[in-house]
Amino acid sequence: MFKTFLVYIHLIAACLAVGVLLMQDLALAKWRGRAMDAEARANLHQNAGIVTLALVVLWVSGLAIVIIGYLDNPAYLMNQKLWGKFTVVSILTINGLILHYYSFPKLMSPVGFLGAGRTEQLFVLVTAVVSLVSWLYSCYLGIARPWNNVAPYSYVMTIYVMVMAVAMAVGLAVWRELRNEFRLLAH
Repeated sequence: MFKTFLVYIHLIAACLAVGVLLMQDLALAKWRGRAMDAEARANLHQNAGIVTLALVVLWVSGLAIVIIGYLDNPAYLMNQKLWGKFTVVSILTINGLILHYYSFPKLMSPVGFLGAGRTEQLFVLVTAVVSLVSWLYSCYLGIARPWNNVAPYSYVMTIYVMVMAVAMAVGLAVWRELRNEFRLLAH
């Protein structure tokens, strides 16, 4: 019964985090790289806090679920999909720190995303893509029951890298368009 409760808490935290993340990404897209107003900056700050709290709940509940699984059956840890999810969530967590301490301040600066230098823009773009792909893929791994004890770690991570590559290509194309639009408006 307790494990089911933990899985439920884990699911709610994941839904909250991804829902807020997607809504925030849509709100940022509305600004098209321009400087945000005070309300948008406050919303970004608040939403970042919500996602951070949800991530803490996900780590605590996820580790508790893994410990219970291990205590029930030590072979639980042999599930390579589990290690893939642990890797993706670790990447997501490290990237989250970079987002909070580097990318968000760049987005909230008076010059906006497109007013920053090209290298800074690229770094913000990469952290944004890594965040979105990692959140969505870790959620997918949470429901990919057919992969349990079947999919090797290399397969799980290859899919992740492929999705990341496609998302990065899309992100770079959007960035190019935003930069062109910004240049036209500046003249």
